[in-house]
Amino acid sequence: MKNLPKSEFVSHLIRINKLDACDFDRFIFFQGMLFGSEKKWWGKKGVRGSTHEGLDLCFFANTGNENFRLDETVNVPMLYDGVIEHITDDFLGKTVITSHCFEGEDQSALLSLYGHLNPDKNFQIGDDIKEGQVFAKIGGFEHQNKILLPHLHISLAKPDLLPPANRLEWEFLNTVDRDVFIDPLYAISPKYTVIEYDHGMDTAKLFPKCSQRNSAYK
Repeated sequence: MKNLPKSEFVSHLIRINKLDACDFDRFIFFQGMLFGSEKKWWGKKGVRGSTHEGLDLCFFANTGNENFRLDETVNVPMLYDGVIEHITDDFLGKTVITSHCFEGEDQSALLSLYGHLNPDKNFQIGDDIKEGQVFAKIGGFEHQNKILLPHLHISLAKPDLLPPANRLEWEFLNTVDRDVFIDPLYAISPKYTVIEYDHGMDTAKLFPKCSQRNSAYK
C-alpha cells in the first residue's frame, strides 16, 4: 500500500518540539526499528517474537552529524485527520488508536496506532483530531528500563482485516497476519539513515536528549 496520503508528520514534529534548535536533518534507525524487521534494537542482539509491525522513532542527527534522541518532553502530533477510537495499555505506556477516512474512492480507510505514550488527558475516545494536533507526549519510562529508551512506536493497519478498534489489544495484535500492517515510512517519507546495532554501545550517551540541547537556546 505505497499510495498512502502523504503526511506532514515530520514537519509538525520538528515545529512543535523546536527540533530546529538541534538543526534536525534526518532520523537514524537501527534495522530493528524498521517495519518488518525480525531484529531487536535493544539489549543483547536477538530476534523479536514476531516481525516488527511498525516503526520506532527515537534517534536523529543534525546537519553537522551530531546525534540526538527524542525524549519524554516530546509532544506527539497526529498523522492525519481522524477520530480517536481506543486507548489501551502497552508494556511501556499507553497506545492511542485513531481511525482515518480519506476522500476519493481509491483510498481505503486506515488505523494509526501510536505506542509508548503519555496521552493528553483532554482527549477522549470519540474525539475528532486534526493532522498535526498534539495528543500525547512520549512516555517517560527511562527510569524504569535503561535498556530500552523512551521512543514513539507508530503502526498503520487495515481496519477491514481487524475487529473493531475498541477491541484491539497488543496481545491480539502481536498474533495477527503481518499483511494487516502497512509500513509507516510510506506515509511520513522522512529522510533517514540506517546503522548497525551493537549491544555494547551506550545509546543514551551516544544520543543525548534533544531537550538538553533545546534548553541551551531558551
